Amino acid sequence: MKRLKIFSGFTVAAIAAAMLAAMPASAANYANGKQATGGTTSIQKYLVIDNDAVVPEATFEYEITAGTAVNYTTPEGATGTVAAYAGIGADKIIVGDVSFEAADIDDAVPGAENDGITNSEDKKYVKKSFELDFSEVKFPEPGVYRYVLTEKNAGDEDDLGLGIKHVGNYQKTLDVYVTDSNGTLSVSSYVLYNSVLRTPPQLADEVVALEDDVDRTATNNTDKTDGFVNEYVTKNLSFAKKVTGNQGSKDKYFKFSVKIKDAEDTIVTVDLAGAEAAPTANNATIYTQAVMAAANAVDENGDADDGQQLVIDSDEKTYYFYLQNGQYITLKGLPTGASYEVSEAAEEYTSTVTDDDENSIEIGTLTFKDDASGDIGDDDIATGFINNKNGSIPTGVILSIAGPAVIGLAVVGGIIYMTIKRKKEDAED
Repeated sequence: MKRLKIFSGFTVAAIAAAMLAAMPASAANYANGKQATGGTTSIQKYLVIDNDAVVPEATFEYEITAGTAVNYTTPEGATGTVAAYAGIGADKIIVGDVSFEAADIDDAVPGAENDGITNSEDKKYVKKSFELDFSEVKFPEPGVYRYVLTEKNAGDEDDLGLGIKHVGNYQKTLDVYVTDSNGTLSVSSYVLYNSVLRTPPQLADEVVALEDDVDRTATNNTDKTDGFVNEYVTKNLSFAKKVTGNQGSKDKYFKFSVKIKDAEDTIVTVDLAGAEAAPTANNATIYTQAVMAAANAVDENGDADDGQQLVIDSDEKTYYFYLQNGQYITLKGLPTGASYEVSEAAEEYTSTVTDDDENSIEIGTLTFKDDASGDIGDDDIATGFINNKNGSIPTGVILSIAGPAVIGLAVVGGIIYMTIKRKKEDAED
């Protein structure tokens, strides 16, 4: 099967001769085995993620329909355009899909300002492709056949999956150029545009090559493109511990529970820059070394996750961590739309959530003052708990040693004095 890529380097003769020549081949000749049979073309797919995120498991599907026929421009402006037919045989076109998985992170490309994909150095992207197979479509006449390529579940509801959104237009125009070569029709190229066009296509010599810095994220313009862009939007959840009070132990480890809901089939990275991977048991902590040894990499089923990555494989998942005073942990890559709930076992301490400016924790450049539960939205979340334990020093029970010590010295001195005096009196007698 002949494979054709999206390309725009045509000649004026190829299209103009087919459409505007004085003596084109007749339709009967084309019908006698000389119709154009389509080939295949590849459409690119770009999935943008945050630098700290993991590629989600996601499959994108597409459908193709006939576009709207348009006439060429009026005579005074007709030099640069030709008519477009409504695409034929759309039901015979085999449309592929494209899937992503966590392992694709190895192929991620760093983003850059104005790259037309991420437009940010804080992001990266994974590039894949899917195919359109026109081999069952027979084009009867030379010309430009127009189709609309649509990403499914990407309309007003934008139901592409948790945290995934479309960037740019979810519908593209695909023009298929069919030309006459010595009475035989053939497909010469496919040209994809950023939006659904209502204007006639260009003549071949005026269709320039796709620029490297084309803005693939544009919503409505007539620029050429090579595919679709989606973004996997994620945020970070950080939680911290602070201990106060004259009886509060700065060494003690407290058990945290983090419940994640509605984030099935996602992977979250555990950042331990502010804590320990394996806390060490001590006299102030009620948990054993065996329990805490791999605490930050084990879920509620006791299954260790390599590389400090938590695989969320159900609608609701709870993970356990251990923190002492001044420590924090960050879960990176939680998809927007999910929800969270952070709690702790405060034991005999008084626990206060750091949910405002008054009750906040400052550690490095982070300020922990968000709610301990809620939805993953537009911003990173930093929360935690302040644990306080105070005790009064008892009075009136333990006497000061100063008084008894003075009395004791006086008694001893008196005894010595009387003993010496008595011996002296006995000697005089």
